[in-house]
Amino acid sequence: MKSAAVEPAGTRSGSSAARGRTGTAAREARDVRRGSRRASAFLARRSLATHRRAWAAVIVATGAAAALIGAFAFVVGSLLVAAPPVQRYAGADAVVAADQKVSYTAKPWGGEPQTATAYLPERARLDRSVLAAVAGADGVAKAVADDSVPVATGDGRPAVGRSWPSAALTPYGLAEGRAPRDATEVVLDAGLAADGPAPGERIVLRADGRARTYTVSGIARTGHGGDGPPAVFFTEPRLTALAGHPGRIDAIGVIAEPGVGPKALREAIGAVLPENAGVAGSDRGVRVLTGAERGEAEQMDALGGRGDRLALLGSIGGTVLMVALLVIASTLSQAIHQRSGELALLRAVGASPRQLRSAIGREAGRVSAAAALLGGLGAVPLGLAMRALLTTGTLPLPVPWWLPPAAALAGGLLVALLARPVAMLAARSITRLRPAAALGAATADEPSGPGRFRTVAGVVMAFAGVSSAGVATTQSGQAAGAAASGAALSLVIAVALLGPRIARIALGVLGRPLRRAGGVSGFLAERAASAHTRRLATAFTPIVLVVAFVCVQLAAGPTLERAS
Repeated sequence: MKSAAVEPAGTRSGSSAARGRTGTAAREARDVRRGSRRASAFLARRSLATHRRAWAAVIVATGAAAALIGAFAFVVGSLLVAAPPVQRYAGADAVVAADQKVSYTAKPWGGEPQTATAYLPERARLDRSVLAAVAGADGVAKAVADDSVPVATGDGRPAVGRSWPSAALTPYGLAEGRAPRDATEVVLDAGLAADGPAPGERIVLRADGRARTYTVSGIARTGHGGDGPPAVFFTEPRLTALAGHPGRIDAIGVIAEPGVGPKALREAIGAVLPENAGVAGSDRGVRVLTGAERGEAEQMDALGGRGDRLALLGSIGGTVLMVALLVIASTLSQAIHQRSGELALLRAVGASPRQLRSAIGREAGRVSAAAALLGGLGAVPLGLAMRALLTTGTLPLPVPWWLPPAAALAGGLLVALLARPVAMLAARSITRLRPAAALGAATADEPSGPGRFRTVAGVVMAFAGVSSAGVATTQSGQAAGAAASGAALSLVIAVALLGPRIARIALGVLGRPLRRAGGVSGFLAERAASAHTRRLATAFTPIVLVVAFVCVQLAAGPTLERAS
């Protein structure tokens, strides 16, 4: 048994020789791959130094695209972290308010249930019975009902009427005089009383449509400034009568006991809140707001406006992204096609398809990396300019420290990652040719039309666009809007696919007038454009896309206004 397990000497030497041949083959394969990478890197360096002007357009297009995409990322990121400022409830530890969001769920025929959500710009009020429940919660030192009414002085200055107990929520403190004691006395905000009556004097105020004369019992001052109208403080019964909804209140301001944190306070209040304490007959509940969330109880329309702006930026940003990607792809494709003769010659003298694709990818990667860096730097000032147009007093857009580098990185990284595969794909038609065929392609004329598949796809998209446009003219409302958007997108894609054929038709119509009006220059321009319709299509496709985008944006406002 032991002797049967002994391997013959010849077998051992044969196995060693096989392992040696396998190791040699592996080393040779690694050397070949290493040499191929070195050859690709050499070709990329030499070609990049030789074709600097050809890559200039790519650098401009890529940098502009990175700046635009980064700017939109900057504004969207700022909107996502934006919150209404806390002014009126700066002295409150928590605010209890009804949910301003309404949802509706419907199940389309043959589909899944869908839920639509909208923010209400009008105040959703609470039942007054909630005040007693909140005041009895653990950790609550004081719970104050907060109502407000619009007020105007005798000379027309706007103000907001509040109850004197709610002054502690801001907080206001008496600078002069005393608190109001009856329905004929008020306390004025120091900003309103700067050039007005002093304590003991009279002031005319207009609320609930009628003007009345009140006695100024005191002047109140807050520790921080605000952008809103100044306050006029009435007694709580008087303000309740002016508000006109005695069974309901706008919100409840909560002041916590010492040592009670926001989380514990929120949990304690949430435990005592009754169900359906908000608007009668509604499924909306009650929200307990702490920290930066307290501003949502002051500016009811801030979150709805943020959602509208996010939707608008998403729509415009998607179109801008599509324009940018199409421009980058067109510019890269044109830069590669202009060198098709050189690439075919390299293929004919022995360069492998992998080496050529790798060399072109390296070139595009280096160019796009430099352009993306410049575009990312330009995205920050462009994003700040867009932010200045979108920020408002009710929803200021913050700029956290991480946002500028993140936006610049997002725009630059996207275009840098896109450039290399697009360039390699553009060179695929040349690099996949056999050496003999590539030598003939080096001197062949540029193809004047798109391929069969591209032509069929373009015709289908054109038919879809015309059909959608016809539907848009016969429908109204959301159906018309969706059909119009689909028509614009389909027709733009059709132009991109059928660009060379459209260019040939356009030159057939405009060529003669161009020759007559332009003389020798017009003749040369017409002949050059006719000889290179693919290049002409590459140039005008982004222009068509931009024009379509601008026309849609200009028409959207008047269309929605007329529909309203």
